[in-house]
Parts: sequence; structure tokens; C-alpha cells
Amino acid sequence: MAAGPVPLTSGAVLAKIQAAAPSLVPSARRAMEVIIADPEAVIGYAAADLAARADTAASTVVRACQQAGFKGFQDLKLALVRDLALRGSDQLVFADQLTGESAPGEVLRTILGTGSRALADAVTTVDPTAFAGALDALHTRDRVLVVGNGQSSSPAHDAAYRLQVLGLSTTAPTDAIAQHLAAWQLNENGVCVAVSHTGATRETLLVAETAKSRGAYVVAVTSFQRSPLADLADAPLVGGSTRQGFRLEATASRLAHLAIMDALFVGLALKDPGRSTAYLDAMADVTADHTM
Repeated sequence: MAAGPVPLTSGAVLAKIQAAAPSLVPSARRAMEVIIADPEAVIGYAAADLAARADTAASTVVRACQQAGFKGFQDLKLALVRDLALRGSDQLVFADQLTGESAPGEVLRTILGTGSRALADAVTTVDPTAFAGALDALHTRDRVLVVGNGQSSSPAHDAAYRLQVLGLSTTAPTDAIAQHLAAWQLNENGVCVAVSHTGATRETLLVAETAKSRGAYVVAVTSFQRSPLADLADAPLVGGSTRQGFRLEATASRLAHLAIMDALFVGLALKDPGRSTAYLDAMADVTADHTM
């Protein structure tokens, strides 16, 4: 019996489609679902062929590809060829396919694999120009406010700690009202770094909107290309996970968000090595004072 289509479970095409998915209209989403479900067949399609499979128009297919970050359908197919050439015979097992009967080793491999995939996907979805803009703003402005709520609070506070290590004047209030007040106190010399998986958390969005209205530069670390927070931000840094199951998607994305903040930390350190070395040496001395 011939094997059926093997769906996409990794790669640049899947990562970009997942990041753009919430902003796609239903007809465009159907076209993207056809690509994910049968990528090898899609390589041989014209836009009209894919449109027929998805019950939509060829123009919708092209627009959907552009919304996902490709120049058009041909550009997406070229990326698809690269992804299929790189994927191994062992396809990613989604976390929502685990059951109570799954062996502990399978659980471990699957969950670690989801984290690894989230990090690999972020390389594709984070815009280098936006990343450079975020670095410049953090390097040249005087005050930094970092906010995140719910599952995003941990990466936000880790980011604030790392920025403080480099000597940046950084605050990261835990209370929503304190976050809002801190945003109101920013001005054109400030930066607001807002971390949100969905990009639609009301408290985080309110802080970002207030910071923006005060003239601050807004950096968003989020999982989706089109969201209220990403649309608002001066520098949207999009690094999410592919489909990992309802309970684990935000958790896997959190690893990508931590990695993005690590990249900002290293980038800032490299912009002013002398200053950074002095602060890092001071941090080493302080750590030594608190080590048994």
C-alpha cells in the first residue's frame, strides 16, 4: 500500500505560516493548510492548482504567501524545497499526540524536541531589521521598562535582570497598575520591552500603548506576526512555536522568547565591550559574595 502525504512538521515555511496564521482570512488559511498537509505535491503546483485544492482564488494564494513573509507563491515553493531536503526520516511528534500510555522516554524526547523546534523556528521568523532597531534603541536610550504577564512574566523578568547586569536603568514591575504607571513615566528617551505569547494580553498591551503615547520606543517579543502588540511595536520580534498542543504552545514559545532576549543581551554587550566587561566583572564579584 502506497504511503500517504507526509505533512510539514518543521522548517521555515511552517514557522512563517504559523506566525501569520491568526491574521489570515479563512480562504487564505485553507491554502496554507493544503501546503502543510501535502508539501511534496505543492512543489509541483501552480498557484491556480493550489487555489483549486483550497477552494479559493489564485490571487488569494499569492496574498497569503506574502502575508506569511514570502515574495509570492514561487518564493514559498523554493523555501519548501529547502525544508523538505533538510528534514530527516524521523518527523516531529506533536505534544498533543502524547497520551497516558506514552513511555517516559517518548515524553522526554517529544517535549525537548518541541523546545528545540521553537528555537530553530525563531531563526526564521525574527526580522533582522527589527532586531537591529531594538538593539539601537536599547543602546542609545536612558530607561528601560520590561513587562510581561501570565506565562510571559518569567521571560520578562529574566530579560530585565540581564539588562541590569549590563548597567541599563531597568524596571520590571509585577503589578499591572505599577506597570501602567511606569509606562506613563517614560518619554522619548525610554524603551518599553513587552513580552506576550499572544500579543493580545490586555494589561501588557495597555502598557505598550501608554509607553508609545509618551514617545518611548516599543519592542515586542511575541509569537505571532500579526497581533495588536506586534502591530503597535516599533520593533516586533516574532518567535513562536509550531503546533504543540493547547497546554504547551505558550511554554515552547517562552523558550524562543528567552533566546531572543539572550540575543539582545549579547548584541548589547558587543556594542560597547569596554563598558559591558566592567559591568560583567562587577556582576561576577557580586555573585562571588553570595556563593558559599
